[in-house]
Amino acid sequence: MHDRWITSTLQMYEGDGRFAHAYFGVDGKMVSLSRAELLAAVRASAGGLVAAGLCPGDRVALVAAEPGPFVHAFLGAVWAGLVPVPVPPPPQLGRRDAWRQALDEALAVAEPRVVIAPEATLPLLSGIRPRSLSYAYEFLNTAEAVGPREPVPYRPDRIVYLQFSSGSTGRPRAVAATAGAVNANAHAIMRDGLAADPDHDQAVSWLPLHHDMGLVGFVLAPLVAGVPVTLLPAQAFVRDPGVWMRTMSRVKGTITFAPNFAFGLAARRIRPEDVAGLDLSRVRVLGCGGEPVNASTLRRFTEAYAAAGLDPAALLPCFGLAESTLAVTFGPRGRGARTDAVSPAVLRDTDRAVPPDGGEEPLEVMNCGGPFPGHEVTVVDGPGAQCPDRSVGEIWVRGPSVAAGYVGDAEATARTFREDGWLRTGDRGYLSDGELHVTGRVKDVLVVNGRNIDPTRLEWLVEAVPGVRAGGVVAFTRPSSSTEEVVVIVECRPGAAPGLDRAIREIVAEHLALSVGEVVTAGPGTILRTTSGKPRRQEMRRRYLVGQPTVLEPRAEAHDVHSG
Repeated sequence: MHDRWITSTLQMYEGDGRFAHAYFGVDGKMVSLSRAELLAAVRASAGGLVAAGLCPGDRVALVAAEPGPFVHAFLGAVWAGLVPVPVPPPPQLGRRDAWRQALDEALAVAEPRVVIAPEATLPLLSGIRPRSLSYAYEFLNTAEAVGPREPVPYRPDRIVYLQFSSGSTGRPRAVAATAGAVNANAHAIMRDGLAADPDHDQAVSWLPLHHDMGLVGFVLAPLVAGVPVTLLPAQAFVRDPGVWMRTMSRVKGTITFAPNFAFGLAARRIRPEDVAGLDLSRVRVLGCGGEPVNASTLRRFTEAYAAAGLDPAALLPCFGLAESTLAVTFGPRGRGARTDAVSPAVLRDTDRAVPPDGGEEPLEVMNCGGPFPGHEVTVVDGPGAQCPDRSVGEIWVRGPSVAAGYVGDAEATARTFREDGWLRTGDRGYLSDGELHVTGRVKDVLVVNGRNIDPTRLEWLVEAVPGVRAGGVVAFTRPSSSTEEVVVIVECRPGAAPGLDRAIREIVAEHLALSVGEVVTAGPGTILRTTSGKPRRQEMRRRYLVGQPTVLEPRAEAHDVHSG
C-alpha cells in the first residue's frame, strides 16, 4: 500500500465499477455505490459547496445524520479545499434544548461560514449562530455548479477538518486535524494495524460519523486502502443493537470496531435463536476502543455469538484519541483480548500493577497493544518523569499522527500539545513489555483520604449488582467536612431500587475498602455520555452539586450515541 492521500485515491476511482460504499438509511433501505459513482458524488457535493459561495479554507459545519449525504459532503469539502466540521445530529426524542445549546457552543468555537443539515433539521437551527448560513444536503445535489475536476493539492500542514474531542469535559474543543497527521494515521491503521486487503476485506460500521472512530476509522482510513465499507446510521444501532452483527453476517463483513458499551448491548439484546441464523465466520478484526475495555463484557459478547462462528481471536483491543487523529496502539491481529491480572489492593494504594498475592481476587486490566511504527507511547508521573514498567501514570504519545492543536484555545493547546512533540492524553495507564494497559482518566480519578481510585473499576463492580443496568453507573466525588465522599448514580430497572443501596455499599466496601457517601437511583438513559459512549462524569458531578433536576432526568434513548 502506497502512502496515497485520500483525494488521490478518489481520483483513481474514475471509471472503476468495483463496490465502494453502501449506506443504510434510517428506513432500512440500502444504497450501494461503485468507486466511480462515489467519485461522481464527491465531485457533485464539492460543486454544491462552491455554489454556496465557499472558498478554499472556509469552514463548513456538517450535521452528521444519515451516512450517504454526510460522507459525500465531507469528502466534497476536502476535495474543494474547505474545512469540514462534523457535528452531531439532534436526538430522535427529547433533550433537543441540550443539543441546541451544545451545537451553538461548538459552532461558536468552529465559526463556520455555512451549516449543512438534513432538510428536516433546518428548522431546529433557527436562532443558532445567526452568522452562519444554513443549507440542506439536498441543495448540494441541485446546485447549479460543476465540481472542481481536480482536488486541491496535498499539503501535509493544511488543516483538513476540525474534530471535536470526545473527552468528558464540558467545554467543546476542536482538534485541528492536518493532512499529514490524517494520512499517517490512516495508513498506520490499514497497513500496520489491520493489514487490510481491498480484495478480501469488507468493513461495517454504525459508529457516529461526527466522532473520530466513525469518521477516520470507517470513511477516511478505508479510502486510502481501497477497502469497501457498509455504513449504518448510529440511530439504527441505538434502536436495535442486533443490527450490527446481522449486517456483518449479511454483507460478509471482516472488519468492525465499537466502544465497550456497544459489545455489552449487542450481547444482551440478542436471542440464541437469532444467533443461529448468522454467519460471522469471516470476521477477522473486532476492534474495541474509545473507552476502558472490560474483559468480562467481551467474553459475554463472544459467548453470545459463538454459535454464529465468531472467532474470539478476532477481538482487537486498542487505544486512541482525536488529538492523535484516531488510533495510537493496536493489539496484535489474531491474538484476541489479553488481560493482565494484577492486585487490586496494590494498584489502588501504590499505583503499581503487580500480580495478586495468595487468595486475593485479581483485577483484569486489558492489554491494548503497542504503538504503530514511527509512533511512541510513554507513561509519566505527576512531575513529568518517565515511569518504570508497571507503574501507573499519565499516558503521553508522540508521532506523525498527532494533530496541530485546538482551534481558538491557545492555553489548552500549550497544556496538551507539548513543544517537544509529546501529546498529553489525560488518560492513566501503565506499560508492560512495551504494551499499553489503560486504567482510567486523570481528571476522573476519585481522591478519597489520600487514595486514588479509578472510577471505572468502581462502576464495573456496581454493574454486577442485580438490578443495575450494565453500563448504567457513574461515580464521582462530592466535598465533605473532612475528605471527598463518593457518589454513585445507578440506572436501574423498575422495581429494582429497594435493597440496591445496601448491596452497592457492601460490594464497594468489600472490593475497594471504600465507603460510599450516597447512592442515587435513576431511570434508564439518565447518565450523560460522550460521542464514544464514555460517561460524562464531570458534567454529572456538576449537575449533582448544583442540584439541577436534569441530573436525574432520563433521556429518550438509553444509549444516545449522538450526545456529548
